[in-house]
Amino acid sequence: MFVHGGPGAGSHKSFARFFNPDRYRVILFDQRGCGKSTPSASDDDATPALTDNTAEDLIGDVLRLRRELDIHGKMHVFGGSWGSTLALAYAIAHPETVQTLILRGVFLCRRADVDYFFQGNAADFAANPLATPVPGTYLDFPTAWQQFVAAIPADDRGDVVKGLAKIFAVPPRSEADRDRAMKAASACVAWESSTSRLNRDENSQSQPNHKYALTAARILVHYMMNGGFLGGSGEVNRDNNYILDHVYRLKDIPAHIVHGRYDGVCHLYQAEALVRSLRAVGNTDVNYFITTAGHSSLEPETNARLCTIMNDLPPMSPFDRGGQ
Repeated sequence: MFVHGGPGAGSHKSFARFFNPDRYRVILFDQRGCGKSTPSASDDDATPALTDNTAEDLIGDVLRLRRELDIHGKMHVFGGSWGSTLALAYAIAHPETVQTLILRGVFLCRRADVDYFFQGNAADFAANPLATPVPGTYLDFPTAWQQFVAAIPADDRGDVVKGLAKIFAVPPRSEADRDRAMKAASACVAWESSTSRLNRDENSQSQPNHKYALTAARILVHYMMNGGFLGGSGEVNRDNNYILDHVYRLKDIPAHIVHGRYDGVCHLYQAEALVRSLRAVGNTDVNYFITTAGHSSLEPETNARLCTIMNDLPPMSPFDRGGQ
């Protein structure tokens, strides 16, 4: 079961590249509101796409897919970035259905994790764009950061995620409204794109597809404003520590964790925290790999490591209801 990132990025057939088709039945699906799912968060009124769109709903969708596809036993669950968050949340909810967790670019979705990437020095940016009051991705990508912050009204930079949510909150009623939302969405997607690979020229930015940018940005902000809907909802849930608080439920699930040392989107400390927590609750089958890479699964060393993991996993019989 491949769980895509974002949230809101959607699946692509190229994601199947990690899996030998002679060994694996691979399930790629688009999470609610994105990709080929309908309604789409790119619509002028994104409310229908964001209604009943929570982590709990997405976990329920995985269960529905299992029933629809006649999967009765355990399965490997593979996810990167937000996909790792949702894979972990699914495994916490239904550990009896998970044979192995394969996680790349771990994202724990705590406020500190989100702020590291999205907040940085934004609150002080107008006064001093090169101020360095706190750690953050902005330190390594000053040009791309400048372009991103420029899309956030100065009065809303004290909380960038909330500022983006404010922009996306009202359905556009004019071309000016649409342009404002589009600029914010494009800036959001471009910021992540600029920071995702170790070798990337942050001065060279292609404009993202408009539909994709609106979809990905709206869903991402919807989730970040609610702490990923991990164990709750609402702005107060941004302070959740849900995954590490429930990691004991993963004690008996083998885990393979791959994280780029230079990951600017999801800092390495998130993978460190997960690995240490898993081992602390008695999981003796945690395999942890730090690659010379950034965030993207396309980085050569990360891509190769993920393929090796999948090629080396013990075979599972599709005829054994204890393993699928």
